[in-house]
Amino acid sequence: MVGKVLITGANGFVGRCLVRMLGGSGWQVVPLVRRGTGFDNEVVLDFCDVDFLSKVAKLPKVDALVHLGGKIELGVGVREKLFKPNVLATAELADWSKSIGAYFLFSSTAIVSGSRNCCITSSSNLELDTDYGYSKWLAEELVKMSGVKSGILRIGGIFGQNGPSHLGINVAIDNALRGVRPVQYGDGSVKRNYIYIEDLCQIIRFCIERGLEGTHLVAGSSVNLVSEMLEIICDTLLPGHRPQHMISKSVIYDQVIEHSTYLPQGRSFAEAIKDIKSASESSL
Repeated sequence: MVGKVLITGANGFVGRCLVRMLGGSGWQVVPLVRRGTGFDNEVVLDFCDVDFLSKVAKLPKVDALVHLGGKIELGVGVREKLFKPNVLATAELADWSKSIGAYFLFSSTAIVSGSRNCCITSSSNLELDTDYGYSKWLAEELVKMSGVKSGILRIGGIFGQNGPSHLGINVAIDNALRGVRPVQYGDGSVKRNYIYIEDLCQIIRFCIERGLEGTHLVAGSSVNLVSEMLEIICDTLLPGHRPQHMISKSVIYDQVIEHSTYLPQGRSFAEAIKDIKSASESSL
């Protein structure tokens, strides 16, 4: 299926990449943003607006809706802040999608199985130890209860150029591209399998073009130590330099996520960093 798709959170890290990718592959894209950004065909809609429900009813009819928008708040005692943007808005958009016969793809998080869970698999139990994870799980349940044809992606950490700074590896990538040595805190022995943003967007495209249903874990294809990832960043983006080392007393846990066998595999971390280098050089 290729048709018309509405993307919420279109001006975010993943959203911008997805708008570009789908727009270049035959989809007619309708970006939905909280504030005007200058996208072609964009719709401006704040999930916390008092007239949100009436505005949803006036959205342009589409064949698919990719719901990336929402609020990321990793603190404690923030459930009330997350209710409207993460829970209520998702339920209303899912209900609207069902009413027009559109496929609904929801971007959730792997940490519904625990922010400190070292190994998250398809059989992992719920471990709602963050308000953010709790809000995403509630939204998942409402999507399923709505009866809309839908897919749910429980996504791990996402990396790439200009990625969100709460993920340290994104800071390391951007520093290296600016000629600044990335910093390794502690011994770097923590394991991660983050997913490259371009691979995630290819997976989203795969899902909406096939109408893939069910709940699926999404992560990178290679498991690396943080120290290995920083070495790869230096070797590729800052040859001749090594990461800076700093002592850290923070307790950090492994977190490896089992990628769904129903979804395409992405590239390795090393391959992704080479891709970032090529893209950076071609933009100069």
